[in-house]
Amino acid sequence: MHKRFARLLVISLFPTVAAVAQPVLAIPALNSASYRTPGMPGSGIAQGSILYIYGTGVGPASFTQASAFPLLTTLGGTSITVTVGGTQYPALMLYTSSNQAAAILPSTTPVGSGTYTVTYNGQTSAPADIQVVASAFGIYAVNERGSGQASTWAKDGIHLNSIINTFNPGDYVTLWGTGLGAINGSDAEGAPFGNVPGSVTVYVGNTAASVVTYHGRSPGFAGLDQIDFQIPAGVTGCAVPVAVQAGGVLGNIGNIATIAVSDSGQTCSDSVMGQDLVNKLAAGQTVGFGYIRLESAREQTLSFEFFTGDFVSATFSEYTPGNAGLAAYDVSSGYCVAVDCSNGCANNSYETLSDSSPAQLDAGALSVDTSLPLTQFSGGDYGAVLAGTYLFPGFTHTVSGTGGAAVGAFSQSDLASIPSAMFTGISTNQTVPLSGDLTVQWTGGDPTLQNGQVTIGAISAAGLTANNTATLYEYLQCTAPASAQHFTIPGWVLSALPPTGTAQFQGIPYALGWIWIGQYNKPTSFSAKGLDSGIVTDIFQNGYGVLFQ
Repeated sequence: MHKRFARLLVISLFPTVAAVAQPVLAIPALNSASYRTPGMPGSGIAQGSILYIYGTGVGPASFTQASAFPLLTTLGGTSITVTVGGTQYPALMLYTSSNQAAAILPSTTPVGSGTYTVTYNGQTSAPADIQVVASAFGIYAVNERGSGQASTWAKDGIHLNSIINTFNPGDYVTLWGTGLGAINGSDAEGAPFGNVPGSVTVYVGNTAASVVTYHGRSPGFAGLDQIDFQIPAGVTGCAVPVAVQAGGVLGNIGNIATIAVSDSGQTCSDSVMGQDLVNKLAAGQTVGFGYIRLESAREQTLSFEFFTGDFVSATFSEYTPGNAGLAAYDVSSGYCVAVDCSNGCANNSYETLSDSSPAQLDAGALSVDTSLPLTQFSGGDYGAVLAGTYLFPGFTHTVSGTGGAAVGAFSQSDLASIPSAMFTGISTNQTVPLSGDLTVQWTGGDPTLQNGQVTIGAISAAGLTANNTATLYEYLQCTAPASAQHFTIPGWVLSALPPTGTAQFQGIPYALGWIWIGQYNKPTSFSAKGLDSGIVTDIFQNGYGVLFQ
């Protein structure tokens, strides 16, 4: 279980160490589970929910956590005050440190726009905006970023759900999160059992769960919610989307996480790592996996111009049975996920959800065709964004690694695939409604690529900053059978996208939304010391600039 989620489940005492006084700087408050960027659909801070802030000088140098009920409004010298309608509402502190803090927004805080300040050792931050809402539920995820595998117990009640501890259709699941809404009792004490008033819809795969047995505070805890539901029949996959729509309002979804479901048994069968590595993990072994992707996008954004973007991504990760929930790749066939990318996606901020692994194995220096070096972002996380066209269908590209502290040297060629799937019925600058399901159609598709599947992707950004960084930016990804020639993106997934803004190129406006289709190539395996398996693949995506509205 990851640290931040554990901090909200367990009350323990840590020593406080005095910090040197420094200016207090805090960003807008986030739901502590979803991390939804303020302004995005489903991003408000619900009454009675756990909010999270980070910045500088917000607390003591040593992590300090509440140790007993009742919770107090000051902890380790830190306090958070929310002001709505000219009235101040002190938050109830859960933990604090020099760069992060968490607290419960009182259920009595009125709905509406307001501000909040953080005070530490007598120094108070400048007011920051906060939007208080009646409900906005976020699901805690294993990666502590609000995406990928949900932090939820497997059916044995001992292990976390993962590719080696799957659910089966008919099983009952408990989702942990925060943001169901206000309670009538005290937020400072452990909550009693009881549903929080209001409508709750749990989406699993492409359907809504017909059996939801509980939606309220986790008994004995403060601010922490749980939702108990039954997995519908027909749902299966290593990465099945799950989301909660609170308050009966379309789009009021804090985040979309995934759960691992198999028809029977305790392992799933569609992980990109391959069944041999899944079986090793299930047998209690540690595995090392390298995943290298050459990706190219061609999106027609203007009547006479194509936007081209090529990039290379690589991650090298070690998994144990205990952290198997971090082995989150892609989304299972027939489903979609969407992720808030306003502050970066996955490990390297590229427009891909194909890898959210921990990427902690140093593989030395990597390059493509010896002339293109990859940037090493962290121990095992690499990438390169290419200015213009570099990758070509049918050409051979070679990825090489010099070897590092954890992964040995390797060199592997990839014969790039030939794209054949093309959208029909979509045109440049078309308006795409966000208020319902969207059925897309295509021609072509190679049954020998990606196990006969296609990948459908989309992004929508509200605007651009002065340095051309996207603001309020959501990424959507779906996997579907290529032979179907059509796929329906559920409206509840689309509702996570912000309305598309526009920008200009040489004085001509264009949409900051895109939708595309492609297929991953058959993986080419490579071997290196420190890895049980490594694969190289490529994808050529093509599509259109559109306006999601």
